[in-house]
Amino acid sequence: MARTGLTRMDVKRARDALLAQGQHTSIDAIRIALGNTGSKTTIHRYLKELEEDEGASLARAGSLSDAIQDLVSRLAARLHEEAQALIDRQAAAVAAQRQQAQSEIEKLGADLATVREQLSGATATLSGEQDAHAGTRLALHQRDLDVERLSQQVRDQTERLAEQEGFRLSLEAKLTHARDSLEHFRTAAREQREQEVHRHEQQVQQVQAELRQANQTAIVRQNEITQLNRDNARLVAEAAATTRLARDQQAQGEALQSALNRALADRARAEAERDAAQVAADARVAELLQLREARDSLNADLTKLAAQIEAQQQLLVDYRMRLGVAGATG
Repeated sequence: MARTGLTRMDVKRARDALLAQGQHTSIDAIRIALGNTGSKTTIHRYLKELEEDEGASLARAGSLSDAIQDLVSRLAARLHEEAQALIDRQAAAVAAQRQQAQSEIEKLGADLATVREQLSGATATLSGEQDAHAGTRLALHQRDLDVERLSQQVRDQTERLAEQEGFRLSLEAKLTHARDSLEHFRTAAREQREQEVHRHEQQVQQVQAELRQANQTAIVRQNEITQLNRDNARLVAEAAATTRLARDQQAQGEALQSALNRALADRARAEAERDAAQVAADARVAELLQLREARDSLNADLTKLAAQIEAQQQLLVDYRMRLGVAGATG
């Protein structure tokens, strides 16, 4: 279908332009010159009409003089030369443009190769980052499981500590009762035991000195333990050691209870025989000293255990915070 507004004059101008360029005036060439508009049927019809009109014009031109025909021939040859010169200039310009376009294409090709290489490197980097992120996520999940397991162990240790504290209070009450009974016995035999009391005071002072030294040593050891507990790799070992320590302390408590029972039995036998009671009293004094030392040792161990659990809880908090930061960054 012809383009709206296509006239025979448009077809004539396109044909004349092709003739001026020395090109063949085919229907396709004229249609291209018209901007690929208009149907071939319409262009053929207009060309036929133009040929018929030009045929009639040529018939009329036969009557013209030879001079006019010669002039027309020379004008046609001149127009053909000018058209050919224009075509040559346009061809040279087109060749220069083609060469420039080829250079730009080569440059763009090089840029495209560089961009592709950068894209390949970025893709490889992204793949590595994704793999690392997946590994970090898996490690984070494993760390969460470890933290939960250690938290449960800390709760278990806390419960055991509470049980040990109840046992310690019960033992303290029994020791207080034994001390009251012993004080009543000492009132009756004070003169005979003045020397033992003096020796006992010296031993107490020595024990207190040793206790102060042990406290200082415990502080140093506590600092070392706090520093060592910051190493995440030893949390499990520390928890296991704490469990064994609690079992050892329980065994010590049972031994203390047994020793206390023996001390009460000795006291009953001492009331039956005064001379034998003196010897038993001396033995009970020694045993009570041992009980006091054991009690103090137990208190120190319980304090150390509580400090270790508190340090482990703090480590777990710090560890979770570090895992939270890692997860957010990842």
